[in-house]
Amino acid sequence: MRRALAALLAALTLVASALPALGQSAEFKGMPNVSRELSSRIAPRDLPFELDWYLPAPGLDYLVGRWSSFGTEHSFHNGSPNALSMVIWHVTLTNFTGQLGHWCTRPPFTFDSHFTATMTKLCSWPSAQAKGEDVMLSFWVALMGFAAPREEYVAWRDFFLTSSYRDKPGRETVAAMALAITMNPYFLLHR
Repeated sequence: MRRALAALLAALTLVASALPALGQSAEFKGMPNVSRELSSRIAPRDLPFELDWYLPAPGLDYLVGRWSSFGTEHSFHNGSPNALSMVIWHVTLTNFTGQLGHWCTRPPFTFDSHFTATMTKLCSWPSAQAKGEDVMLSFWVALMGFAAPREEYVAWRDFFLTSSYRDKPGRETVAAMALAITMNPYFLLHR
């Protein structure tokens, strides 16, 4: 009886120790999916954009999650997060969010009318209008969508309202805000 109980306890301990690893099995959405999501939220329908434009080098999108096919087979490759893919995502999203920051002084591309109105207000940072709940929530939802719980938004909002960014110019703050959203696991990973 003691051996059976000891064996059961050992098995339960082994299963319990493996549970945290299950939470680490999320995969990236992949560059095409993230591009499509962002483009559908912020770009005009007749002028979609691709995050591939912001990659540090051509062809690296295959290293951050991409569907491929061979005959009738379709499979998702390189979706597991690793050090190299995180560097590629970080550089790509830093390039993209930097352009969002530049939009405040010299618009490099066109957004849909709703996101343009949000960006116009947000670019007046650190004004009270830019720090308004409606503007910050509109920016968050435009980039993140509804993939993250409200607590993520609250933490993001509170950070930018209370950190050194509260007094920085709009161009710098908008880029940092967008990078914080786009590097969030709720944005990049399938759940």
